[in-house]
Amino acid sequence: METIIVNSDGTQTNERTGKTIVPQPSENHEYDAQADMWIDTRTLDSVKARTWTRIKQARSLAEAADFVCCGVMYQADKDRIVGATQLALMAQAAGQPYSIDWTLSDNTHVPLDAAGMIAVGAALGAHVTGAFAICLQLRGQIAAATSFEALDAIVWPVQGGA
Repeated sequence: METIIVNSDGTQTNERTGKTIVPQPSENHEYDAQADMWIDTRTLDSVKARTWTRIKQARSLAEAADFVCCGVMYQADKDRIVGATQLALMAQAAGQPYSIDWTLSDNTHVPLDAAGMIAVGAALGAHVTGAFAICLQLRGQIAAATSFEALDAIVWPVQGGA
């Protein structure tokens, strides 16, 4: 068994080689005293799994981000938008009037009729579908990656506007 000496100044020395041990490069590294070097203990599969988790978190944030419909910014409140869109569709199908004052992202209000509310629901659907399409593309990149560096380079694209 190799011995690591802790010096009075806090540095460490490999007793066998007499060399000062450089600081741990990352939490993923373990010191191999025999080889006198830090070894990265990650596997490509473990980094792929972490990258996929990171991308799914980014997708969730993208889905919840504000989106534009008819030139104005809406909050991506899925439950409220889906519910209001369903009511608008039912009113439209029954030939009944539909109207709702919708609060926008900037806290102003816009009156929507059935067609307007349905358009907002469709825009939200396109917004979410776009996030899933990006995620699918990035998942393919993760699967094809052959190095930690390639996986680190896989990031959610910056979206303009919101």
